[in-house]
Amino acid sequence: MTDLRVATLNLLNFAAPPLACYEWDNIYTEAQWQQKTNWLKNLLQQQQPDVLALQEVFSVDALQQLLSPLGYHWFATVETPVLVDDHVFTKPVVAIVSRYPILSTETIPASPAALQQLGLASFQFSRCPLLVQIQTPQFGPLFVATVHLKSRRPAELTDAALALWVSELQRGHEAALLAQALATRCQAQPLVLAGDFNDVLSSALLQPLLAVDRRQRPLFMLQDSADLAVAGTRPATHYHGAAGQVLDYLLVSAAFDPRHHHACGEVSAYQVVDQHLVRPEFARDGYSSDHALVQIQLRALRPQSSPA
Repeated sequence: MTDLRVATLNLLNFAAPPLACYEWDNIYTEAQWQQKTNWLKNLLQQQQPDVLALQEVFSVDALQQLLSPLGYHWFATVETPVLVDDHVFTKPVVAIVSRYPILSTETIPASPAALQQLGLASFQFSRCPLLVQIQTPQFGPLFVATVHLKSRRPAELTDAALALWVSELQRGHEAALLAQALATRCQAQPLVLAGDFNDVLSSALLQPLLAVDRRQRPLFMLQDSADLAVAGTRPATHYHGAAGQVLDYLLVSAAFDPRHHHACGEVSAYQVVDQHLVRPEFARDGYSSDHALVQIQLRALRPQSSPA
């Protein structure tokens, strides 16, 4: 049986003309849009992910129409992009596409009890997280979640230091509440959490995603898939000028760590597809993305039983 390929990609302003994103005149020409969509199609035909988590999606219908002919017949999102004056998108959404049937689609809400413990009277994720369950031939039902955590862009406050801290704090709250919700919802079931975390995983703000309360949920633990598959350093997934950082991750539950007795699979490969970032050709990559595609392969440790 072939490995299951799961990938994540920030699409960078996937907004079909004549609609704009963020600014009134930030619109692709038809030629630019064709170049962007051709790049995406070629990338997916080369890498062949079975499940793909996507961020910065504005034109949901256009994305679905683009990917369905490539074999991604199952498409999920739980939020509608915000469109102002029928012209300018101001808030993108996340999506998951799959070659295998999506059994369920849901948002990942913050627990009211957790919000109360954190002293948050009101809270909303900057982008609503998405959780789906997919029927895979390798593992049976598999949970896949995608997130686009709060960016480092300062909040709209007059004090610059406070504005930056508000954004950082939002991202930290999102990480903590997400981990708590996934532990409650998914428990010991196979899970992949994919997305643009807008921070390095070693950041103190993201540590809740890797924490585990063994007293309450001994079988729930998220690990960086690269740590299970790659020895040493790995390529950056996003560049600001010449400086690169790993901001895009695929975290896996203990079900994919063979050191755990209940594991059903392992991370057999980890790949960062970054040619458009490190060796770009404008005619091909000029309107691609400012993030790399990150892909893992999950190999079953034992054959999946066929349904009776």
